[in-house]
Amino acid sequence: PMGGTASTPESSTGGSLVVNHTSQEASPSGSGGEGSHENEERKERENAVSVCAKPDTDTDDGESRLQAYHTQTPYTAADRDWLKSGPQSKALDPLLRILGVGCRTAGGEHPAVLVCYPLRVAQDLDRSSKKGFSTNKWNPKVGKAPVPWPNTFWLCDSDAIKKIGNLEHQGLIKKFNNRFLFPELEKDPAQATLDAEKFAAQHARYAKFRWSLLSDDDRAYAKTHGYEDVLLHCGIGSLRIVTQVKCLHLHYGHFLATNDNLVGEWCQRLLGGKKAY
Repeated sequence: PMGGTASTPESSTGGSLVVNHTSQEASPSGSGGEGSHENEERKERENAVSVCAKPDTDTDDGESRLQAYHTQTPYTAADRDWLKSGPQSKALDPLLRILGVGCRTAGGEHPAVLVCYPLRVAQDLDRSSKKGFSTNKWNPKVGKAPVPWPNTFWLCDSDAIKKIGNLEHQGLIKKFNNRFLFPELEKDPAQATLDAEKFAAQHARYAKFRWSLLSDDDRAYAKTHGYEDVLLHCGIGSLRIVTQVKCLHLHYGHFLATNDNLVGEWCQRLLGGKKAY
């Protein structure tokens, strides 16, 4: 299984790779006088990330939204070299197979979100035996056999990573999670309930897209080795509970690549100086 080289540019991913990114500039919310307006604009400039999310489809139709998942730009040799030169080179598994770029920085120069193949080589034993390579990192003790990589959309823009990290430090993971778990405690329980239902549907689309990326041979391999559950039946980043919020970077990367993640959308609004909801 798993033809192709990990972390190398893909010339084909089984479908057309089409550029489809438009700039979306956030505007500050509220009026509150000239001083308030200036403060909001300053906050927006400080928090803004140089990344453009895909345009919204303006529809709740699941299949229409799923089409946005397939809109990517190629992962090039220049992208690979840029990634290797930055801090994300240590965070990302080097044996991962990158299929394309789900979202680029506003100028289109660098990747902001990578689209990753759902299986990866567990460990390159030949490489890890050499000086300078770890024998334990990324090693689930199964040798070179492929194992699941459920994080389909990987946020790799350093500026966005830092600013989303700041949101995490404000306790927003718990806040967002509680909105889905206890909608009756929210200011608008009816809307919070709808949000939870929408988020559950987004989990399902993420899983459906991830499974669709596998070749026929790799689907059979996943079923044989017990990986079907985590790759097909678990949601965003392999979350099993559809009301669960994990890492905000995970949800924000999904949002940028597809415009189909409510938590990521809330993060985008906060970075633009608006209320989350």
